[in-house]
Amino acid sequence: MNKKIMFVISDLEIGGAERILIFLANFLIKKKFKVRILYFKKKNNRCFNLNPKVNSECLNLEKETNNIFQKIQYTYIRIKRIRKKINVYRPDYIISFLTTVNILSIIASFNLNKKLIINERNDLNKKKIPYIWKILRFLLYRFSNKVLFNHPSSGKVLEKFVPSKKILFIPNPCMLKGKVSLKNRTKTILFVGRLTHQKNVNLLIKSFYKSCAVKKGWKLVIFGYGEELNFLKNEIKKLGINQHVIFKGISKKINEWYKKSSIYIICSRYEGMPNTLIESMYYKLAIIGTRITGIQYFIKHKQNGLLINNNNENDLTKNLNLLINNKKIRISLGSNAQKTILKKGNKKHFQEEWIKVLK
Repeated sequence: MNKKIMFVISDLEIGGAERILIFLANFLIKKKFKVRILYFKKKNNRCFNLNPKVNSECLNLEKETNNIFQKIQYTYIRIKRIRKKINVYRPDYIISFLTTVNILSIIASFNLNKKLIINERNDLNKKKIPYIWKILRFLLYRFSNKVLFNHPSSGKVLEKFVPSKKILFIPNPCMLKGKVSLKNRTKTILFVGRLTHQKNVNLLIKSFYKSCAVKKGWKLVIFGYGEELNFLKNEIKKLGINQHVIFKGISKKINEWYKKSSIYIICSRYEGMPNTLIESMYYKLAIIGTRITGIQYFIKHKQNGLLINNNNENDLTKNLNLLINNKKIRISLGSNAQKTILKKGNKKHFQEEWIKVLK
């Protein structure tokens, strides 16, 4: 009998955790596992190719609540619905992603004799969560069978409340394939990600404005959405660079932009192990990234990219000018970046590690 896998996640929209889940689900289907995905959010702008053999079901459990009593009531409803689906589907493994969903999955599976694998996909030293969820994480994570993480520093945090034998670091894989050409590159600076405080896109916009980019005919292309979208658009209007900054929202053709862009910038305040960084390295873009652990795992300053101090506008502007004015440096850094990611982001290693976990 083929083993049954049930994934649980808040949504299937664009994002690193979602990308990894779907890559893993597609891989496990090929390995003859039976796979089902439960997700909470009803409206989804999917940009990922999910194997049609994978069953996905929306529980419609993403709802804004106004007070503490409603929050408690709604949390109970979510746990009850997840538990019901576990009893109906009877999976051999439950695999959940991200802190809140991990905790809900642990509670929902109590005394059901199911193997539970939970995933953290961010820097646990920096990622802020409500205090109650932090307490629940501390109390409940030890009841899972395995806690997987992708940020090199998160293991030390997890060891404070989870037995070390249950903790496993698996870096994100490079999920791309095919040849990459440096021909037909345009004067395009690319950003891909959620438009949130964490990603610090406003720093990118201000540095782009202060640099020589506009004067030399470069464009800044931003893919993604989030709560800061309107704020960022207003900032661009204030700076008078509407014609030079383009918001593209969500697209299934993002790879085409990787292929024709020249520079990629990721100036996040903190990160897990960003898939967009991995993708930009594979496509040989010259990268500028923040000097934080999730980025420094891959990027070495002046070897395969450039690193800037966290939230440092002058630092970003200076390094952006360097890349704009020197094509040879862009090509050298981009080529070295691809060599690095093909080695450190080996997808076969990722797949083999998951098969070990599931055995």
